[in-house]
Amino acid sequence: MDGESMDDETVVVLAVQLAALTCIAGSLLLYLLCKIRGGRRLEYDAEFTSLNVGTGRSVLVTSAESAFGLQLVLHLSALGFRVFAGFRAGESGAAGATADGYHAEADCEAARVLRAKMKARQALVEARVAGVEESGVVRGSIVTLPLDVNREDVLHEAVGIIRRHLPAGEDGLWGVINTAGLCIKGKLEVQDLTQWDAMLKTNVIGLLRCARTFMPLLRTKKGRLLTIGTGMEMGSGCVAYCAARHAVVGASAALAQELHPHGIHVITLQPDTIPSEKLFAKPKICTSSSETSSSERYLKCNVEVVPATAMQTIEEALLTVSPKTLYHLASPSPLSNYIAAITDRFTHAHDKKVVAASTHI
Repeated sequence: MDGESMDDETVVVLAVQLAALTCIAGSLLLYLLCKIRGGRRLEYDAEFTSLNVGTGRSVLVTSAESAFGLQLVLHLSALGFRVFAGFRAGESGAAGATADGYHAEADCEAARVLRAKMKARQALVEARVAGVEESGVVRGSIVTLPLDVNREDVLHEAVGIIRRHLPAGEDGLWGVINTAGLCIKGKLEVQDLTQWDAMLKTNVIGLLRCARTFMPLLRTKKGRLLTIGTGMEMGSGCVAYCAARHAVVGASAALAQELHPHGIHVITLQPDTIPSEKLFAKPKICTSSSETSSSERYLKCNVEVVPATAMQTIEEALLTVSPKTLYHLASPSPLSNYIAAITDRFTHAHDKKVVAASTHI
């Protein structure tokens, strides 16, 4: 009996010790996560935490015709960036922008959506300013321009347009996001060779042309070039597209090494589970008969093809002092969200203590 009772007591003691060790290990893990996340915040650009984080920074989105490109243009301009939005010459119309930054003949669906949403945003800004409510006032701007990654002449013309619309004394871009891409799926035995050529030309050669053309503007600001990497597409119908997209990843890695001495960061955005058709598809316009006008349909067009977390990831890639070479755009798992929420709480509490201490100095 004494031996059995001793065994039971030993089990209880060991269980308590194991629970204590687990708590200690969990606390240590949370502490390390807080330190990591806190360290990352300290490495952001000095004005990253302000409302208009993009103020004074110019970025180029090479293709705003796709829903993803359009989402990026609207999101970055809302952060205060000066955004140059590229449209292929056949879709954006005349070369040269009007006084408000838009092409007079830009009549593709994406351009109409962009104009409708920016008009509504400007009305909101004016209403807030008139009401002396300056919090939340968006100070970003958008300039559309003809841009086709497959045409050298149009790319060089784009450089001239960008330089004309930069502030006096400024000659550089903070970032270039190459959203131009082509995704054509089809079985290998039936797909036309011209489709292979088109995907390789747009996805791979187009990236190299962009890097070479805009390198001088990026070098001036020690900016960064963002490319779109590979998704989860595999199997039947994706062979040629995957070949082109993996070539983009390889080209991005090589560009990162070649452009590093010039202070230019090359960053790959991995779509992961986000389908490529959604990234490169045209924005879908609502055709409901209940809409009173075409402008209302464009205004209500939903261009959000990637989650809000993906936009935050792109913000980090653009604004952190020492960006990584690869970022994932897919939403984090519920466990990651839970850990992030806990670490954010600890980090915010630490930030409040720092602010409180600074007020007493």
